Amino acid sequence: MNIRTLLASTLVASGLAMSSAAQSAVLTNWYLDADGAGAGSATHITSFLDIVGGAYVTLTPTGGLNFDFEEWGAVRSTTHDFGLDYAANQTAILTALFEASGSGTFGGAATFTSGTLYLYSTPVGQWGSTIGTYGVDGMPIATFEIVGGGLQVNPDGTPTANGQIELTARATSMQSGYFFFDAGLTQDMADVVSDPEGLLMGFATVNANQIPNGQLNTTFANEIFQYSGLPGTWVNNPALGSFFVSNNGQFRLSVPEPGTVALIGIGLLGLGLVRRQKAVA
Repeated sequence: MNIRTLLASTLVASGLAMSSAAQSAVLTNWYLDADGAGAGSATHITSFLDIVGGAYVTLTPTGGLNFDFEEWGAVRSTTHDFGLDYAANQTAILTALFEASGSGTFGGAATFTSGTLYLYSTPVGQWGSTIGTYGVDGMPIATFEIVGGGLQVNPDGTPTANGQIELTARATSMQSGYFFFDAGLTQDMADVVSDPEGLLMGFATVNANQIPNGQLNTTFANEIFQYSGLPGTWVNNPALGSFFVSNNGQFRLSVPEPGTVALIGIGLLGLGLVRRQKAVA
């Protein structure tokens, strides 16, 4: 199977729905070279990456129960397949930042409409330092344009209890030497970024909860502001339309046959590459 056939994947979670014209199988036994050092240094990923992170959200009422929102987030991955460490010779982890915006209804649903996600290879020696603990202090390896996704929200705009958040983005750039389909590291996922059908990256969170002031890690908060360049000073108060969210979960890949992919029932955290299907006239 060639790379272009393989590179059709979607978020895999507690539930996944496909159209009747398509079937799906989880992509297993792929390879991550987090530091980009070359052959022999990649981590064998049996099924998924473990990811933790959080985000800062601001809401602007637009009339009635409607609102617009902006979100700035950071995530990191230090283990895979239920807590297994990356390969011993790996000198980096994956980190990501995203900036997103959208609209929603208080007590209903919110939808992402635009934004950008930046993926980094972050040296282990920098991760865990004061700068880079939650944000990014490494090599940019990919950029994604956010094109959709959403969540359910409470009457104050915060995620519903243990909420699920889905975010979908289209790859606009990717460095070679990091994601591979094969153990020999010859089938590089970066080779298909310029494919006419494009690449999508799915990012979803589970256990998304608003963080009270007394439990907020201010290092995380300050790093989001430093890296993303947010204006002003952060305010952690849903009543004033601004709050932090924490989340965790997994990143999986799957390989559907050609057809329309429906992303529903998300129950895990994911960073997944998917083939963008052509629009039906």
